[in-house]
Amino acid sequence: MAGLLVLLVILGCAAQQYLKGTFVKSFTTVIITICAAIVAFSYFEILADVFVSRYPAFVPWAQPLSFVLLFVLAFAILQTISSRLTRQPINFGLWPERIGRIVCGIFLGLILSGLLLTVLAMAPLANKYPYQRFDATNPDAQKPNKVLLNADGFATGWFNIVSNGSFSGKRSFAALHPAFLDQVFLNRHNIADDISIATSSEAIEIPTKKAAWPAPQDIKDSKGKPVSPKSGHNLTIVRVGIKKKAVKDAGTFTLSQLRLICKQKNYAENPLTGKGKNIYPVGYLKTANQLQEKRLNDQIKLERSDFDGKVKWIDFVFYVPKDYLPVLVEFKQNNIAEVPPPVTAEQAPPAVFFIQLSKCATDIAELEAISSAKVYGIELAAGPELLAGLRLKINDINQWQSAQTADSIKPAQFEDGKINYVRAKLKIEESTQEDAESRRKSQEKREGIPAMLKPLSGYRLLSLKCNNPPTGVAIKAEQLPVLVELSGLIHRPVGIIAAGKVNDQVVYEVDYCSLTAEDIADGLTIAEDGSVAKAFPDTVWLTEQAQNISEFYVLYLVKSKRNAIITLVQPADSQMTAGFKEYEGFLIK
Repeated sequence: MAGLLVLLVILGCAAQQYLKGTFVKSFTTVIITICAAIVAFSYFEILADVFVSRYPAFVPWAQPLSFVLLFVLAFAILQTISSRLTRQPINFGLWPERIGRIVCGIFLGLILSGLLLTVLAMAPLANKYPYQRFDATNPDAQKPNKVLLNADGFATGWFNIVSNGSFSGKRSFAALHPAFLDQVFLNRHNIADDISIATSSEAIEIPTKKAAWPAPQDIKDSKGKPVSPKSGHNLTIVRVGIKKKAVKDAGTFTLSQLRLICKQKNYAENPLTGKGKNIYPVGYLKTANQLQEKRLNDQIKLERSDFDGKVKWIDFVFYVPKDYLPVLVEFKQNNIAEVPPPVTAEQAPPAVFFIQLSKCATDIAELEAISSAKVYGIELAAGPELLAGLRLKINDINQWQSAQTADSIKPAQFEDGKINYVRAKLKIEESTQEDAESRRKSQEKREGIPAMLKPLSGYRLLSLKCNNPPTGVAIKAEQLPVLVELSGLIHRPVGIIAAGKVNDQVVYEVDYCSLTAEDIADGLTIAEDGSVAKAFPDTVWLTEQAQNISEFYVLYLVKSKRNAIITLVQPADSQMTAGFKEYEGFLIK
């Protein structure tokens, strides 16, 4: 459709100039159009800021409307002046007139169609209008599609040349908006998801010092593998702050709306002049040495709960060409901030950990498998989903006492109907349908095993469903997986629930402790940071006795009321760590 529009505008302008104009008027119209476009490109952002400050409802339309208004006014004024100066007709002869009018008409149509497509690209329209410049599912800033005759690229390209030359002044359009079309198209790539393309107030902030530095040499990707180097580029970290006061417009964005403007090292002293280069992020630092990779159209959502101050700092990661330096950061359509000179790796500030709370699970999350480990996690669960898949159905103390065998290591200790401490062997016999129905009616308000487990005060209980480990030897507590927080804090097990077949009978091992070491000698040890410092139990003896294991859950206690985020699960006997398949972390409120 965009190609057809370009063709129609060019043919219309050529026909109009041929039938209604003269060569001099046609040529004058082309010059006037170029001059009006220069005025529009030079001042549309300044005028748009006036509209934004006074009429917040027009924020998405401020820039395209300002551009059109300036172009029309400049064109009208210059056309009026021109008509006064060219009252007397000038004729160059039949064929020069005919050829000259057509050539000028074609050139005029190319400019006007390019300007029209540029304005439409700036407007808050659907991504496919005026045409699909980037792949809808996985945009690549290095692979833009082009319209017929590259009309919009021609219209913006020549202005870049003008603004970088003798007409550049103190601010060069080529420095502020390199590859302007790519910027505006990528800025609204996810507009269908109600992501704003502009903000009604200043939304970003850059530290005055230590805002950019080289990425660590040992940086890993989101799967724990070394980040692949890119030939001719340096992996660079740039710290960008999103302001809390602008979270309504700026809280949800894509990496395609954030661009780093870089300049060659010899010309980086004045960031607002000359010519720049757009660099888009490949992700952000999840931890000090881990990159959370993102595509350009992946959404980042900040909620007010993500802010612990007026600004939320995020360390974005870019591949910067080796002979370039970052000078500016641009965000959405109308935010820009200067980047101070990069510092060395030795001078770099401590990394800012970031994870989106909106991308965290709170009840249950599936993990990536680590098949090289003896015991690895499959699902992490809390709250209503805690032990949701467990087949052990016990709803009260009496049921527990009847199932608990005489050779249990330590019988269950109850307090107010909840288990404080147990290392028990349970043998569950299949009940008849009548017994099951009677039990269901008498205990339909009871919540079963999860409600019977008593966590420490101020802690949240989590369960890690694991693969069924091999049998033949008892598993030690140190061989069970541990949970790793975003801050690096390690959480060790406080118990296990496992089921296995022993002599043609299903036997459950339930080991759990919610008490501190002061209460029971071989119970839990709580470290100063609030984590469990000593894993419980000492061993899982069922893995030694059973022919096979059918269910295996590991229990953990994590301090709540501080938005703790579990990012990784580390099997004890593997160098690999497991993340979550659909989430960036597991939030414990």
